[in-house]
Amino acid sequence: MGSSAQTVERQNLTDLLHTLTRVCNTLADCGIPFAVAGGFAAYARGGPATDHDVDVFLKPSDVGRASSALVAIGMRAAHPPEDWLTKVYDGDLLVDLIFRPNFRGVTDAMFERAAWMRIGPTSALVISGTDLLIDKLLVLDAHRLDLGPLLHIARDLREQVDWDEVRTATSASPYARAFLHLLDDLAITRGGIVDPMQSDEVLPQYLVAHIRRAFAEDPRTAELGVRVSVRGDVVYLSGEVSSADCKHQLEAIVLEQLPSVRFQNDVHIVDCREPTEAEELT
Repeated sequence: MGSSAQTVERQNLTDLLHTLTRVCNTLADCGIPFAVAGGFAAYARGGPATDHDVDVFLKPSDVGRASSALVAIGMRAAHPPEDWLTKVYDGDLLVDLIFRPNFRGVTDAMFERAAWMRIGPTSALVISGTDLLIDKLLVLDAHRLDLGPLLHIARDLREQVDWDEVRTATSASPYARAFLHLLDDLAITRGGIVDPMQSDEVLPQYLVAHIRRAFAEDPRTAELGVRVSVRGDVVYLSGEVSSADCKHQLEAIVLEQLPSVRFQNDVHIVDCREPTEAEELT
């Protein structure tokens, strides 16, 4: 992404955070229970930054009061045809006031599962990682199947999600079931495979990605520069490391991740120690 595009993206996030802060402060001052949802819920929980709009969950009985309070501070009300949300605009920025997300009611129990979190310059209740993923998966249909952003969120929030609850709540959706199966195969959920080599259908690129990720995430190595390739049924390691111990740790990690794999360690050891003698000038 070019520097100008990054500047626009950062400014858009700043503007959205300003709108979110106005919404949160106004609703809190009016004593209206709410929880931040959508992109900013993912952002607060460590996911990617949002560039779209501000989503807030409210109980149906509070929506009219919330809309009026936001109009009173200068926002503009809209009247969409949908029967599960209403909208207000802060200039050109959209705020969705959602009271029945994907035919699920917004309840006190949902607020109790939420957590008080920092979101940029403000703080507010943020829906749970489990409720967020349920909401995101139930949106999927034949016309909305862009899985890239959702995969990013699932990876970032995987430790905050009760995947069994997500499966139960989304079981009626074939799109959600297919996406959860993908998460299983990628070992993102607890249903993920432990040893990918137990399957005869594992593609080399997935095997390579699995090993590279293990090297990058393991504190014993964090070796991002080691190359991994597959030829036939053999995994080859190549590149350079700083010690024999590090080379052996690479082997140990491969065997821990893939006990049945055949591999060849062609990594070279490079002495990176500082010279102990002064260099003579000629």
